[in-house]
Order: sequence, then C-alpha cells, then structure tokens
Amino acid sequence: MQPFLLPSLPSFLACTALAVAGGLAPLRAAAPTAPAAPAHAHDPVALDQFVTSATPFPRNQVDLAQSTTVLSGRPLLLRQQATLGETLAQETGIHASAYGPGASRPVIRGLDGERILILENGTALLDASTVSPDHAVSVEPFLVDRIEAVRGPASLLYGSTAVGGVVNVISHRIETELHEETVRGGAEVRYDTATRGFARGGVLDLRLLGGRDHALVLHVDAFRRGGEDLRIPGYAESAAVRRAETEEARREGKPAPDFDRYRLPNSALTSEGGAAGLSLVGRQGFAGFSHTRFNTEYGVPGHAHAHEGEEEGGVRIRLRQQRNDVQAEWRGEPTAAVQGFRFRLGHADYGHDELEPDGAVGTRFTNRGHDARAELLHGGAPGWSGAVGVQSTRSAFTAEGEEAFLPSSTTRGAALFAFQEVARGPLTGQFGARVEETRLAAERTRARRDREFSGSAGLVWKWDAAWSLAASVSRTGRAPNAQELHADGAHAGTQAFELGDPGLDSEVSTGMEVSLRRRAGDVTGALTLFANRFRGYIFERPTGEVAVEHDGEWEFVAADDPEAKEHGGLPVYRFVQREARFRGVEAEVLWHLHEARDSQFDLRFSADLVRATADGEHLPRIPATRVSVGALWATERWSLGAEVQRTFTQERTAPGEPTTAGYGRLGAHVTRVLTTGRIRTEAFLRGSNLTDREARPHPSFLKELAPLPGRSLTAGVRLTF
Repeated sequence: MQPFLLPSLPSFLACTALAVAGGLAPLRAAAPTAPAAPAHAHDPVALDQFVTSATPFPRNQVDLAQSTTVLSGRPLLLRQQATLGETLAQETGIHASAYGPGASRPVIRGLDGERILILENGTALLDASTVSPDHAVSVEPFLVDRIEAVRGPASLLYGSTAVGGVVNVISHRIETELHEETVRGGAEVRYDTATRGFARGGVLDLRLLGGRDHALVLHVDAFRRGGEDLRIPGYAESAAVRRAETEEARREGKPAPDFDRYRLPNSALTSEGGAAGLSLVGRQGFAGFSHTRFNTEYGVPGHAHAHEGEEEGGVRIRLRQQRNDVQAEWRGEPTAAVQGFRFRLGHADYGHDELEPDGAVGTRFTNRGHDARAELLHGGAPGWSGAVGVQSTRSAFTAEGEEAFLPSSTTRGAALFAFQEVARGPLTGQFGARVEETRLAAERTRARRDREFSGSAGLVWKWDAAWSLAASVSRTGRAPNAQELHADGAHAGTQAFELGDPGLDSEVSTGMEVSLRRRAGDVTGALTLFANRFRGYIFERPTGEVAVEHDGEWEFVAADDPEAKEHGGLPVYRFVQREARFRGVEAEVLWHLHEARDSQFDLRFSADLVRATADGEHLPRIPATRVSVGALWATERWSLGAEVQRTFTQERTAPGEPTTAGYGRLGAHVTRVLTTGRIRTEAFLRGSNLTDREARPHPSFLKELAPLPGRSLTAGVRLTF
C-alpha cells in the first residue's frame, strides 16, 4: 500500500498569494455566523459556531475533530439560490454539480453523488438526486434556518453514503425549544435579474396551549419561486463545441449552426411548497409531527435529452414529493448516567416525470421509503459522554419509460452505532464505530446482502484559549448501489450509455485529516490537510466504444467505426473498481482589522485544492483549485461586503475529458436593518458575477453546454417578528 500523498503546502500557498497579488481586489468576506447574536446586532465573523450534525451532541466548530461549515443568519440570506448545491458552492471545500438552475448537488472535496448524504432535520431526503445529475434535490433552501455541512467522512452516524460528507438542512417545522412568544414568524420576497423571477414565502408559529413549563406549538410555512430562462454572459455552448459543430456543418456542406446566446434555453423553473407541523414542547424535551410538500418543474438545458426530430434540450422535469416527519427528544440531567433519548422518523413519497417537448411523459421515477433512527445519550463520569443508536432505512425505487436505464429495486439498511467523547484537560478524544447491513433486491437479479464496519478516532488539543489542533482517522465501508451494479442503458443525464457490474465488491476508504485552528485574536481561521485512500473505488470508466441505436436496439461499435461517425451515438461507460487517492488543502483566514461595540471591519482569505487519481490517472470532474479574497464592514444597521473568487484552469483531467478554463467572479452586497418594536426588517441587494465573465465549473456534466449565470442583481426584503 502506498502512503498518503499531500500536495506541497508551500507551492499551494505561493500560487494563491500570486493570484491575490496579481490584481484580485480584496472583496467579500465570509460573513456572519453566530446564531446566538441578538437580532439587532451585526453578525460577528468567526469560525466558531455550534454544530449539531457532526456528533450526537451540539459542539463548537473548534471542538470537533472534523471540519465543518455552517450557514445561518445573514450569510444564508445572501448565499441563498434556487438549489442547495449553488447555495453552498462558495463555501470552502464545497463546489456544485451545476446542472442548470433547477438541479445542483453539493460536491465536497471532489466527492459527490452517492458519497454525499443530504439530510433534512437529520433524516435522509429519499429522492432520486443521486441517480442522475439532472435530478433535483427535493429541498428548497428558501425558508430554512441553517445549513450544516460536515466536510469529510460522516458515515459513523449516518451511514456509508456519507463517506464524503453530510449536508444537513435544518428548519423548525417541528419546534424543539420552549419559547415565551405567543406568535412568531416572518416573510420574505426577493427578485433576481438573472431569471427575471420572484421568490416569496412566509413562516408562522402559534403557541396554542400551554403554561409556564410546556406549550403546544403550530407551525405553518409556504413559498413559491418562479423564473424565466437564465441570463448567461455569451454563448451557451463553449468555444470548443462551437468550433466542432461549425466544422462538421462545413464538411457536410451545411450552413453554420445558429448558436444560442445570452439566454440559456429551456432553463426556466417554478417551485412551490409548504409545511404544517404540531409540537408539544417542554423544558425537558419535545414531541412533534410535520407534513411537507415540495413541487418543482424545471427545464433540462443542453443537448442531453435531445431526440431525433425533437427540439434539442426540450425536456422538462416535473417533481413532486410528500414527506411526513416524527421527532421526539427527552433531555435528562447533564450529570446523570442516562442524559437523554432522541428519535427521528422521516417517510417520503417521491416521484418525477420527464416530459418530452410535446408534453408526453418519457420516463417516470419514483422512490418511497423511510429513514428512522433512535439514540440514547449517556454519561455519568467527569469528562465522559457518549451515545448508542440504531438506524433503519428502506427505499423502493422504480424507473419506467424510454430512458429507464435502471431496474426497479428495493434497498433496506439496518445499523448499530456508538460514539464516545472523553475530555481530559486540553485534550478531547472522539471515538466511534458502526456496523451496517445493506440488502438490495432488484428486478430479474439475485438479491444481495453486504455487511460493513465503519470506525473513527479523533483528537482535539486546545493548548491555549486561542489555538487548537485537531486530527482524525476513519475507516468506512460502502456497499455498491443499484446503479453501480445493474445500470444497463442510455443515460441522458450523463450523456452516456452506462453498464453496471453485478460483481462489484464493497468500497472501503481510509481517511485522515489534520486541522490547525485559531479562534481568538486579530487573526482567526483554520488550515486543514486531508487525504482519503479508497480500496475498490467505484466509478464510471469509458470502454472506448460507442452505443448506436437501430430500431430500438443498441449496438456497440468502436469509436472510429464509420457507423458511429455517420449515426452518432453515446460513449459507453462501465462501472469499475480501482485503487484511488484523494488529498488536498483547505485554508480560511480572517483578519479582524477593526472591532468595536457597534461596528467591525474584516478581511477574509480562503482557498481549497483537491487532487484525485486512480491507477495513475486523474479522476473525472474534480474541482479546480480556487481562492477568494473579500472584505466586510458591518454595523448594527448596515452591512457592506464584496468578494472576488478565482477558479484556476483544470488541466488534471481524466482520459477523454476536456480541460476547463479558469475564471474569476466578482460579487458584492449591501444590507440595511430597521427595527420597530418586535418587528425586524432587513433589506438587501446582492450583485453576482459583476464583471459578466463566462464560467464553466469543471464538476458539471454540462460545462460545455451551459455556463453559470452572467451579471445579476438580487434584491429582497425579509421581515421577522
């Protein structure tokens, strides 16, 4: 086994310093992150928030062995986009799959899809977003309270699909804390010029019954978002695609194609949804139920779904999901042997139709299932606390229609896990283990059962009030999913003919992370090194063949075969297993140049880099190195900020994968807060890509056909009471 290899830190910091010195003006800071701040105060800039998704207990970010990202308050207000991936895309170590305005998942440290678990209030979404990049995540960022992301393996608590990280979207549809107010709520409206669309919604919490120590709380919320085709800086197709198609037309004696410009065709979207919840809340816990609906319809841009005789890119996706959640928690005395109990159950009924340009349903996907977990929190000894838990999951997935490249399948999972934390002076150890069994039954195939073990150990050393050093190592086993085992057909979302392999073994990864953090003083931040070694890493690899369709039947021919050149076709990809390595660096630095009781001024620098190889070849769609510099000035009433971000050219590409040019993006914002009694009004104006530069992120399957938005302004007002 080869040792872990990390990139040269001096060379990495040197290249980022040169980028900053080469004309990147100091712009927008990573803003405010303290939920405990009073509503009238400006948000302090710090890597110092409490996180609920990394361990069974709320812990400060600097007290965790793993790196985390938290978005709440004003930063979340300013970062919000129509998709979860784009909302998180500017955060350190996180990119987006960027499949148009309607579909985008987070990419964490180069890992995406099945290896990144997305949760809503601690339970799985149970949608189809991991199956294909053009499938939307079934959660809307508009009305959420906060988003927590664990960068690196979180499989100990949540399962093997969190081997790359976990993103937990947190709302209070089930109230968890006892509040004195009889009525609480808020409303927001925003307009953006990129889609010429509005988003609006509201939240209301009513205390119906109760006394001093308990209350019955009713929660209702609703939202609607709409927009036209996305504004882009120039052509939808890249220069390379335009040259190739123009040359092909010239050879065939046809006129040059009329390429789309300034608007991305078939990228309009509408979304709506709402929820109702009822909770009985006391000083020692709560129990509640909520029902949520989410509906969206969006276009799939690019050529991915084009069929002969049809308008290119004309397919739209109509998605519907209903979700029911039950949560309960009892909190005991902090010094008792049994300190609490927690239960969560999420049940989802998901479906989406892929609509052809004439309105007919081409393919239909459904997913019905549940995710349930129970945890017992314990302690009893000084400096020692822990939790043991069980988890049960079930997912019944079906695909029907002309692009149903997967068989119907049912996946069941059961797990037992434990987590322990021991604090001794400046040292805190965090240890855990998980045993998980996965059973997969697919149509016309033999049922499969896999049992995997995952474990982790971490140490946090706080040698003084300002500095800490965190280190962790983890081992995770992941059973292959139905797509990796049984895919067999044309997959328009990836523009490929996919072939699974029923003989795949489980994927085993060993990860390590070291993070140096400073939480107090004029300069704060973190520097993190990470590496992950996979044994049996599963990914799609080109076979060198092309699939050509004749009368509904597919034939595989060589890429240089005259038939492939005459009729076109899809490149054939097969799921394979190889030894793979991921390694990288993340840096966040905040300079607190001025901080007084009523104002602050901060500069921010951040950077991330990831390298990923398998058998000596670069893996596909790995994000390019990225740096950003920003500034933030804030008072109790005003906030002004700007940021410039530079993404470098990605030349470390997989075989057959084109290089992606680098790009820079400039953003700025201004906010104004007014408070009248209990009513707080915050107006904001955000500018994105103010230089109107073309940007094509390397992790995107559509990078050659659909760039990121051009120059845009978003204006809005949020009212809370």
